[in-house]
Amino acid sequence: MKVADYLLKITPYEGGKPIEELQRELGLVDVIKLASNENPLGPSKKVIETICKIAVNVNLYPDGNAYYLTQKLAKHLGVSDKNLIFGNGSDEIIELLYKAFATNQNDEILYCYPTFIEYRIIGMAFNKKIIELPLKDFAYDIDNLIEHINENTRIIFINTPNNPTGTLTGLDDILKIINKASKDTLIVIDEAYYEYAKPSTHYKELLDLYKKENVIILRTFSKAYALAGLRIGYGIANEFIIQTLNRVRPPFNVNIVAQAAAIAALDDKEHLKKSIQTNEEGKQFLYEQFNKLNLFYVPTFANFILFSTPIDASIVYENLLKEGVIVRSMKPYGYNNFLRVTVGTQKENEIFIQKLKKVLHV
Repeated sequence: MKVADYLLKITPYEGGKPIEELQRELGLVDVIKLASNENPLGPSKKVIETICKIAVNVNLYPDGNAYYLTQKLAKHLGVSDKNLIFGNGSDEIIELLYKAFATNQNDEILYCYPTFIEYRIIGMAFNKKIIELPLKDFAYDIDNLIEHINENTRIIFINTPNNPTGTLTGLDDILKIINKASKDTLIVIDEAYYEYAKPSTHYKELLDLYKKENVIILRTFSKAYALAGLRIGYGIANEFIIQTLNRVRPPFNVNIVAQAAAIAALDDKEHLKKSIQTNEEGKQFLYEQFNKLNLFYVPTFANFILFSTPIDASIVYENLLKEGVIVRSMKPYGYNNFLRVTVGTQKENEIFIQKLKKVLHV
């Protein structure tokens, strides 16, 4: 069977190793996963109760327009319900963006790399020309990115905080990009980790950018709201962009359980507050431990930390697996001497440091 040559060039996405897989491979019982930037506290009790109640209705199709969730989130954000779209994870919305706005043969996709690798994978699936520019000091190189904007630039992705480095792109820099790009260039501001980022005033001002003609902001319930397994993200944009995306959005793309759970998660402000506090405390603990171990790390605005190792990071990664600790290898991102660790609970963080010291023989 013939397949397009450009599809054969795609390296399939490979997420953090599942706990069950490591248990099967090595016969381990106690395993902690600090690889995929998941909320270590898990979903709130309100979310779990809601899921149990809604489970009896999974024989029914969900509301394709997610009416109640849309009303809830619109009120939460202070936007109109016409400014929102939901996806089966925010990565589905990224795919919709390619379908709707990158439709010409010469279209170029622009961003700095390493960043969220789905920009590349989805772009290659649509046979687009991908322009990847290097980060500068682990952050978006705004001047270089602006220099590469041209008449064929169709989508610019700005991942802030950036995954896997955790660095922030400021409002002033984003405005520079918007002002340089033409109105036919879509600016995608991907804020999957925004709840963890400070200062919050940055994001209050940044949210207003959705009103612009060519801007969409992406967010998710996967991280701080702890719904990664239910796959639900959303986009905030002007009415024309939302209407256009709805024209290519599959029906019933967000399942009935995810919609109900997201509403419950928005209602449970205390759980979100606790999640953010746990992350802040965990970050400080890990910073202190990395400093004691004399390990270089990138200060983060997210719920993960990129750090380097004094010996081959691949060896450290494999040996941590043998100790029952799953972190993320950065080799696929070109950071051969780095690992990324999700900030866990205090107990998980302590176990990670204990096992890391053992692996590093310190």
